[in-house]
This record gives sequence, C-alpha cells and structure tokens, in this order.
Amino acid sequence: MTPPPERDQLFISYSHVDRQWVERLQTMIRPLVRSHGLRLWDDSQIQPGDKWRQEIETALAAAKVALLLVSSDFLASEFVTNSELPQLLTVAEEEGLRILWVPLRPSLVRRTPIGAYQALGDPGRPLARMDPVEQEEALVEIALAIEKALAARHDSPPGAGAKTQGDSAGRPRQAAAPRSGSSVLAGAERQAVATDRSGAAQPEMAQPETAELAPETIPLQRFPTSTCLLREEGGRWSMERRPLQVEGYREVLGGGLALTMVKIPAGSFRMGSPGDEPDRSDDEGPQHEVTLGSFFLAQTPITQAQWRAVAGWQKLGRDLEPDPSRFKGANRPVEQVSWFDALEFCRRLNQRTGQSYGLPSEAQWEYACRAGSTTPFHFGATLTPELANYDGNHVYGNGPKGTYREQTIDVASFPANGWGLHDMHGNVWEWCEDHWHDSYNFAPGDDQPWLIPAAADDERRLLRGGSWVGNPRFCRSACRDHVQPGLASLNVGFRVVCLPQDPSLNP
Repeated sequence: MTPPPERDQLFISYSHVDRQWVERLQTMIRPLVRSHGLRLWDDSQIQPGDKWRQEIETALAAAKVALLLVSSDFLASEFVTNSELPQLLTVAEEEGLRILWVPLRPSLVRRTPIGAYQALGDPGRPLARMDPVEQEEALVEIALAIEKALAARHDSPPGAGAKTQGDSAGRPRQAAAPRSGSSVLAGAERQAVATDRSGAAQPEMAQPETAELAPETIPLQRFPTSTCLLREEGGRWSMERRPLQVEGYREVLGGGLALTMVKIPAGSFRMGSPGDEPDRSDDEGPQHEVTLGSFFLAQTPITQAQWRAVAGWQKLGRDLEPDPSRFKGANRPVEQVSWFDALEFCRRLNQRTGQSYGLPSEAQWEYACRAGSTTPFHFGATLTPELANYDGNHVYGNGPKGTYREQTIDVASFPANGWGLHDMHGNVWEWCEDHWHDSYNFAPGDDQPWLIPAAADDERRLLRGGSWVGNPRFCRSACRDHVQPGLASLNVGFRVVCLPQDPSLNP
C-alpha cells in the first residue's frame, strides 16, 4: 500500500470502555480541526462489513501521530494487544509515526512496550483521578502537545521520532542569559534526562543522558481553576467558591512532568500587618508601600516528582538527594530540602531552560499570596482546615476547629487564591531569597530581595506561609519566620519565581 504524500491525521487507539475520553478529547481539539485541517481517526469510523485490519492499515498510512489512551482495559484488550498495537509499533519504527500516550486510569503500562514512548501526563496521577477542573486543564495540555507533534516536519529517519524525552517536536531550545542574583547560574550545555513518570524511585534512570534537548516551554495560555472566600453569617462561616481563569505558561520537565508558572500582575501593596491584626508579631512592621513589576510564580510548591526529575539532571554546585521527603507522594510538596538545595534546583532549571528561575523575594511572596487582599489570609479574616493544611486543633480569631492531618498532603488540594496560586497558607513553609531582618525599618520599597552585604554563608534566610505542623497564626499572609539556610526540615519546602528571558513570555 502506497501511503499518501503528506501525513496529516491523528490516529486514536483506545478501549471501548473508555469511549467517553475519546469524545472529550475530540471536543477539546476541535479548534485544531478547524484551523489546521487536522483529520481524526478512531475505529468508530469503520463501517459494518469493512475489513478491520485493512481499514486500520489505511488509517495508519495517513497518520502522523498516534495517541494511545491507556487504561487496564486498553492493555487487556486482545484486539489492541494482538492486532492494533503491533501495527502501530511497526509503523513507528519503520516510517517514523509519532506515538504519544495518555494515562487514563492506573495500569501496568510500564510492563509493556508503550512505556518507552512519550507520556502526556503522570501515570502516577492519571486523568480519572483528577477533579473535573484538573481534567480540563490536562486535556488542554494534551491538545497542545498533539498540535506541536503534528507541526513537526515529518523528515525523521525510521524509528527516530517515536521514543523521545525532550521536545515533542524534536527541536532544541536556545539558551538565553539569566538574570543576576544568587539564585541563578549562567547556562552551560543542556542535557536531557530520563525520569520516572510515575513518581516511584527508579535508580537506573537517575543519571543524565547525553542528548542536548532542553525542556519545552509551553507558551502563555489561560487555564481554569477555582478560588474561595470565607464569609461569616450569624456566627457561622461559609465558603463561597468562584471559578477562576489564570494566565501562565508551563515548563515541561520531561517524563510527563511540567512546572506551571502563573503570571502575577505588576502593582503596589502595603507589606506587613497592621497594628490591630490578631496574633501579629513586631517583626511584621512597620507596614510599608512596595511597588513590584510583573513576574511568574510557581502555582504550587515544588512537588516530589518535580524535584526528583531535576535532581537527576547535571550537577552544578551540589548533589541533590532525589527522595529527601519524610512524607512520600509524587504530588506532595518536597520537604527536608535546605535553602542551598533549593538554589541548586533553580540553577539546574536555568541551565536547562535558558530562563531565569530563582527563589522569590519576600516582597514578591507576600504580594502574590495576598492577591489584592488586605485580610490576614487571602481567603478572608480567618482560616479553616477545609481550606488549608495546618494544626486544626487551634483556631484563629473566631474561626472553626477542624482536622489536624499531621503530615503534608498533595499540592492544590484546596482552592487557589485570587491569582491562581495554591498552598500559600500551610502545608510547608517556603524559602525566600532574603536574609532575615527583625523589622521592616529601612526595608526597600521594590520587589528585590533584601540582602545583607558580605553576609556569612550561614546568615539566616526568610521562610513564609506556615506549615502542616503549625497553628493558623503562622499561616497568615504577613507572618515571617527564619532559619539558617543549611536546615532541612520536614515542614519546609519552596516554590520558584521566574522573570523569563523568552520574549513570548514577557509578563
């Protein structure tokens, strides 16, 4: 059979049990059908009386990308295993068909040849385990990855385009100069690395490979989440949930992992706490006006899966323990990492991406946490364990008691703040760039970190946000703490800030 001169079709392989996902995906990529003339094919198009094998061969001859919707039913299907999949793998190896796969439900996909190909998503957190908002967000990422794979020139030698750890279009990224500051290190040669997509430790995959593909930056886009406000009515507290659209980009780390960065608008605010705020400390004053430019901040604290991926990259200044956390979970925040460890993480990001990642300044952190609010918490005047992870045996003001979980939990388990950031209150304390000062007397009025000139290496550094082990007063937007930078504690993690060098991401 002679294939068409131009492959322009998306071939979708799935189990009939999972048909609903095919329909949802088709709805999501409908704009690509209209704008790019994309053609879709799945076996529902085979008419009664047609020869299945012949129809599949014809469809594969016109396909540029094959998308596998993987579940236990998919892998158990005799037709998929014995008929469809062997043809797919043959065409991939001999004719350069690109294979992508999506984890729908938990399965033993790692025990099959499919596991060697590019996953669109974390198998440790398949689509079926996400809430509806996260599912829509994941489908957007899948659609963008399909678009990029289809846009790639189909001129690879046989077998070259099938198994990839880097850019789904096969393109290297160009480095740019990072911003100055102690969190960043100038870029060198970038290397790709195979990481465990499930979040489980795989020591044999931990060492960097020698390919020079950098992670892919998915450009600015809008994606949905939700926020919440606490309101008191007649002595009772109620939660008012609101849908939210935020703007940001994703830095793809490889292995189905991405770092979501949210755009924080430029503006001014009153930093610190007012004198009448309950349980405030003197070091939270005096309040002062701060003006900031726009920047991007990680939507959540760095997770253990993200940490593990970067810990496998090329060492720059210090080794990173790939699994340092006390409370295990791919989507839980990484903890037991020092300030120096967090800097090494940022430096490796900069080397690989050509961007300018670092730890946020204290001013950036509080401004982003408040998201325009002036109350003790971005949710309102008090806090409840239904909205944050802290010691629920304690209350703030006249707020309610609740659950004390006694450990970290998955990031983004609660609604975001008004700018789309999760876990700004509780779960883990977060490192900032600044040195500790015991008041805001003579504090700068901009977004730069407040550093002590010629400070010793062990000079104390800032922590913000509170944690799972503390009472709610420590989770307030204005609350500050400090420890020596070498400390690695089971209630301390971090998130990253970025001032992108890529003009398309200019905030």
